[in-house]
Amino acid sequence: MNYSRTIIATLLAGTVATAASAETTWNMPVRSNMQNYLTENIVEFVEDVSENTGGEISIVLHAEDALVRQPDVMRAVQTQQVELGDYLMSMQSNLDPIFAIDGIPFLAVGYTENRKLAEAARPVIEEELGERGLKLLFIQSWPRQGIYVNKEVNTLADFSDVTMRAYSPSTARLAELMGATPVTIQQSEVPQAFATGTVNAMITSPTTGIDTQAWEFVSHFYDVEAFITWNMTVMNQDVFDSLPEGQQEAVMMASEAAEDRGWNNAPEITKEQIATLAENGIIVEKPSDEMLVELREIGETMLSEWLEATGDRGKAVIDRYRSMD
Repeated sequence: MNYSRTIIATLLAGTVATAASAETTWNMPVRSNMQNYLTENIVEFVEDVSENTGGEISIVLHAEDALVRQPDVMRAVQTQQVELGDYLMSMQSNLDPIFAIDGIPFLAVGYTENRKLAEAARPVIEEELGERGLKLLFIQSWPRQGIYVNKEVNTLADFSDVTMRAYSPSTARLAELMGATPVTIQQSEVPQAFATGTVNAMITSPTTGIDTQAWEFVSHFYDVEAFITWNMTVMNQDVFDSLPEGQQEAVMMASEAAEDRGWNNAPEITKEQIATLAENGIIVEKPSDEMLVELREIGETMLSEWLEATGDRGKAVIDRYRSMD
């Protein structure tokens, strides 16, 4: 991120919008810190909204649980505590299992396939959000998830004595199927959880590994390429509907640009971030063939469970995804 972008991000992280031309100010909690590449993309979205509306809409970002805790973001947008927000979709899968589709291991491997999955799932996601008074603005992909652990592991039997950080119902279920004990820990609490021995492993992205400086508490990162989680940026539907048509179009134009940037930038950023983990002393490896086979079997189990939970809606999404060229 260049110097001017850093200044902009810092200003946007404040609690007061100072632009004299702004007629409307919105507050937006975001999941990660201001250096996180997903947040940087949201900073560009904020700039685009301001530019597209001629400064009539100003958005103030509140990073990393500063205003609303991550599990509460959806509810905060629903109740207009904030106008819009960014959160990890699978964190809300206890409300509806459709929100867990991004956490099914090996369903859609790689960014091209994963974006197809997002496109296939988008209609039903929008429908579920709409019933809750929310409008989906854009989806961002995290880097692919890997396993951080403080020892060498070769099979799932090596996880029998491991306590694993989970951040959603799906990752908790994955940890259980791996033979580990899951403990739900939010991203901002990860270093403390490892320091106190609450957890000694986690499944998460290279981005979170860097944000939490994982090299200070784990030795290995296994790049299993199992799944790619999604962050959702949603807006209160009533707030959106109250905007003049031109401002609605401006917000959606900025949203489409943000979604394209997020997906297009993710592959190269993933490579860079995995290299950063290695540069800081983490041993980066691919999983053994045996462990990969075991993890793929877990993926089949979780897909079956998800289809059972979602019924015809889930089957339609998978059929739509598998029919895409």
